[in-house]
Amino acid sequence: MTTATLQMTRNLPAPPDIVFAFLTQGAHLLNWWGPEGTTITDNNLDFSRPGPWHATMVGPSGHGARVAGEVRHVDPPNAVELTLSFDMGPEGRGPESVITFTLSPKGSDTLLTLTQTGLDPAHIDDMMNKGWNSALARLIALVSNA
Repeated sequence: MTTATLQMTRNLPAPPDIVFAFLTQGAHLLNWWGPEGTTITDNNLDFSRPGPWHATMVGPSGHGARVAGEVRHVDPPNAVELTLSFDMGPEGRGPESVITFTLSPKGSDTLLTLTQTGLDPAHIDDMMNKGWNSALARLIALVSNA
């Protein structure tokens, strides 16, 4: 199967240590992880240390999707890498992708680079336009008020 890579950058109005906390700590992740209108239930979100994680993302329609993975690498306040796959019910788990958040100081701000590898090329537009654009907008709004 051919896979694709999604890469996005955003400027966040806070220093890397603040942004890193929002990217890794469960209390912050609950407020931005997922597109607008998504709530998180049943989770152990903590990207601050290596190990497994999971969350159930419930969309505005009330439909839930369980996602899970493993935090592979943590380098505060520079980067965090984790895997992600969707629970496909009786069929098992869907394809696994790897997400890397890299932070670079940019004056008093932070340049965030999100790279997600291992994606089905047919899902790139949905991941970017319906998923990450919305989630990152939520993250920027939260960081702006920190």
